[in-house]
Amino acid sequence: MRKLIPLLLFLLLGMYSCQEVITVNLNSVSPKVIVEGNVNNRPGPYTIKLSNTTNYFDPSTVSTLSGASVVISDNAGHTETLLETSPGNYVTSTLVGTIGRTYYLTIVAAGQTYTASSLMADTVRIDSTSMSIRPPRGGATDSTYSITLSYTDPEATVNYYGFRLWRNGLIINNIIDNRVESDKLFNGTPQQTRLRNSQLITGDSVRVDLVCFDKNAYDYYNTLKSTLSAGGPFSAPPANPVSNISNKALGYFGAFAITSRSMLLNK
Repeated sequence: MRKLIPLLLFLLLGMYSCQEVITVNLNSVSPKVIVEGNVNNRPGPYTIKLSNTTNYFDPSTVSTLSGASVVISDNAGHTETLLETSPGNYVTSTLVGTIGRTYYLTIVAAGQTYTASSLMADTVRIDSTSMSIRPPRGGATDSTYSITLSYTDPEATVNYYGFRLWRNGLIINNIIDNRVESDKLFNGTPQQTRLRNSQLITGDSVRVDLVCFDKNAYDYYNTLKSTLSAGGPFSAPPANPVSNISNKALGYFGAFAITSRSMLLNK
């Protein structure tokens, strides 16, 4: 038995020496610029928001990006340098969004240049809006509503749509909260889209927006929705949404054409 003890110790030491030592690299990932903003056919000012991604293990996910040069121009010769009114928020003062023009964004930050462009498509008219009432449920005292907007897709053009819902002057359903649509399957035909929100009650002033944008915006919102809905213990890591910003920046710069209808919710 005494002869076996040294042998066992020798085998254990040999097994230990064969184990590979793994060093995990926890170096910080290089930050990326995030761009958020659009020009539209409504009176300005328009805002471009800039931020940076932070380290993977940092509890805060983004930090504002100050001190950048932000310029918007169009194909009609207009150029404006935006003013940073608060950290990371760059605002126009004279620019007027115009249907049919292409808008160009140029950002210079920390020695890097980022660019994007977007064509402002034509608006599409909202034919009508209607509301439906759901009786109070679960002890609630107020009825709730859903809003349906009807529009006819133009046959001669390729169109991409987003939808927004406002309640008493505040957005309660933004584009990302609703589906985005391509007219690939319904070109030239009448369409209806229903917008639901549990916050709507009797007496509210409601506005619905039909937002027309280019394919880049459609792809961005589609992939953003997929990214936000990804999850679960066996899900693959979500990819970044597609972006139309150069130099590997994240986010989207767009030119939106907006048509609106307003209504008062009554029983």
